[in-house]
Amino acid sequence: MRAFWAIFLFSIAPKLAAETRVTPNPNPAVPLAAVVQFSAPGYARATIDVSDGKHRWTLRYGNSHSPDKGLPVVGMRAARKHTLALRAFDANGKTIKKSTLTHTTPALPRGDDFPPIKINVREPKKMETGFTLFSPRRAGGSTPAFATGFGMLVAVDDTGEPVWFYRTNSRISDLERRPNGNVLYVTQDFRVTEIDLLGNVVNQWYSARRPQGPAKDAIPVDSLTFHHEVDVLPNGNLVVLGSEIRELDNYFTSETDEKSPRKRQRVMGDEMVEFDTAGKAVWKWSAFDNVDPYRIGYETFDGYWFRRDFPGVIDFSHANGIVHDPSDDSLLINFRIQSAVVKVDRKTKQIKWIAGEPEGWPANLRDKLFKMEGGARWFYHQHSPSMTPQGTLLLFDNGNYGARPYNKAIPPNTAYSRAVEYQLDEKTRTMREIWTSETGGAGAVVSTAMGDVQWLPKSGNILAHYGALWPPGEREARKDWAGIHSNTNWSRIREYTHTKPAKLVWEAVIGNPKIKEPVSWVVYGGDRIPELLPAP
Repeated sequence: MRAFWAIFLFSIAPKLAAETRVTPNPNPAVPLAAVVQFSAPGYARATIDVSDGKHRWTLRYGNSHSPDKGLPVVGMRAARKHTLALRAFDANGKTIKKSTLTHTTPALPRGDDFPPIKINVREPKKMETGFTLFSPRRAGGSTPAFATGFGMLVAVDDTGEPVWFYRTNSRISDLERRPNGNVLYVTQDFRVTEIDLLGNVVNQWYSARRPQGPAKDAIPVDSLTFHHEVDVLPNGNLVVLGSEIRELDNYFTSETDEKSPRKRQRVMGDEMVEFDTAGKAVWKWSAFDNVDPYRIGYETFDGYWFRRDFPGVIDFSHANGIVHDPSDDSLLINFRIQSAVVKVDRKTKQIKWIAGEPEGWPANLRDKLFKMEGGARWFYHQHSPSMTPQGTLLLFDNGNYGARPYNKAIPPNTAYSRAVEYQLDEKTRTMREIWTSETGGAGAVVSTAMGDVQWLPKSGNILAHYGALWPPGEREARKDWAGIHSNTNWSRIREYTHTKPAKLVWEAVIGNPKIKEPVSWVVYGGDRIPELLPAP
């Protein structure tokens, strides 16, 4: 009897060890992914060569991946049969498993569940290699939740074909990619979430005093909101934009009539919050305490915070960007309504400098201001500032209004949005424009909100996301800026050479710029990522 069981166990053991299978990603949030599972005693690492007949790439896995739990397969195109050639190795490099599998991906979502993407310009030899990862947003529908309850991230190749996408239940603003391939993003309902490439939540935090109350399976962080952007610090902590409300006496009630009666107002101001992975806030910086809250801008009374469950609260600063500058351990915080970029020393919390429209600053900050050389125009309602490796300031200039209260706004037909770069001299407090993606004129567009810009390290090219654009002809037809956000229905992503003049080498159009449809699409921002690979 003992011999019988020995023979029986020997006969089934190789089959169990040899069993290799591929299954669709069990997480429906990322449908263009699969999981390969197998058993291999002595496993140390593996590779999977993936091919769809046209595209080929190799995925590599270290011992941090358990083959019993599954190796993630990503980078596949939709509605395509893929061949997966697996090889697993032991610690000495000996092959302990070989298998060839096939997997067919599902089609892309139809209709209003996926943005239309069209490539108008493509010069691969002049482009930065990699995939473009961006956060599309949809508008329209029969309820507000159609827009705010829809969050998506999409990665496309240079032909505009999606190779990965992720769907969640709250609109997404900023995204950041960790070195291990995980993605961090900020949501409409004041959360910061970290996911792996299968869409599984790795970590999640929420602002402890948000109107929605506690978030399930998430860690609270002391702040009223999380909004717009998160950044990863060298110490592993995260820094996010938060908010606080203060009641201010004798406050403005109009951004167009300086003589309008004043009253006590509830005002939202931004803060920067650094927190560790356990959710402990270890550092804060308040705009109220460092920037004059009585220096208002166009859209202070726009109702941005009304629409985010803070009725009656107006907006004096509207930060929309935060990024760490490792050259001097400082943080850049971008104030849209102030039309200013402020650099803050992390150690002292003191403002190091201010780049932006120079009027209306209090006496204690005037020595921090840069002066513009060469007669270049100032940026207005800008997004996405960063310091390039060359020490220059790069940002997306929305160009909205072209003025600050109570100066008269420029006519919309003279405004245009662009990516722009400045050389800064911190000793003399002077700056000059050294590069721009465009100079207006024929084909100029106005991005009324959002926007992103990225310096690309290999080519030196510049990638620009033109957030929410007016349809063609509206810029020329408009007489003023009233209701500027009501008729934006498309977006574009462009890659330019860093030359004078800049040359366009890639353009992706998101949405339909020619007609106003019941459902429209815009883009918050994104990045060019060199590869789409799981952590080794």
